[in-house]
Amino acid sequence: MNTNQRNLLEYDVCSKLRNNLVCESFKKVDRKLFVPQRWVKYAYSDNAIPLGSDSSISQPSLVAEMIDLLDLKGSEHVLEIGTASGYSCAILSLCCKEVDTIEIDSGLASSAKKRLAGLGFKNITVHAGDGSLGLPKKAPFDAVVVTAAVKKIPKPLISQLKAGGRMVVPVVSDESDFQELFVCFKKRNKLDCKPVTVVKFVPLV
Repeated sequence: MNTNQRNLLEYDVCSKLRNNLVCESFKKVDRKLFVPQRWVKYAYSDNAIPLGSDSSISQPSLVAEMIDLLDLKGSEHVLEIGTASGYSCAILSLCCKEVDTIEIDSGLASSAKKRLAGLGFKNITVHAGDGSLGLPKKAPFDAVVVTAAVKKIPKPLISQLKAGGRMVVPVVSDESDFQELFVCFKKRNKLDCKPVTVVKFVPLV
């Protein structure tokens, strides 16, 4: 694999980040270890890569941007909805104290769990299940990141987010399939959400 290609990707991604912790964590996680062998030559391209089963690994710049928007300091407990191959939560785990991640596809959840354990990530717990329900027994969370599009932010995820916490989530427009990424802040048990950018994710099932 071309080292120059990886270095260029890291430079491009980090140049757009505010949080240096996210940049350094991004550099430490080798994306080629999380992509299917047939797509490994595209590991350092800034594009989504299919995993099968209607799932994919998001483009690296978007993964980093979503984590950057959480404004993590290193001591947080984070909930991720949509584990996929484990690439995003691997980076997340280097930016916080603990990550719980949920994947609805049990096969993907199982392979991600084995992959992350084999790579030495010890502060990630992978769960198979419906991400829209969150993890009430592990709540509250300092931050929540959703890697699948929703028409309405699930109430369990709002209730499981700490007051003052942040949520990053792609939301589908009521009128079309148009999706927009939002960063939300929890105030008085409600979310105050601000649009960030246009995105395209698979729907949260």
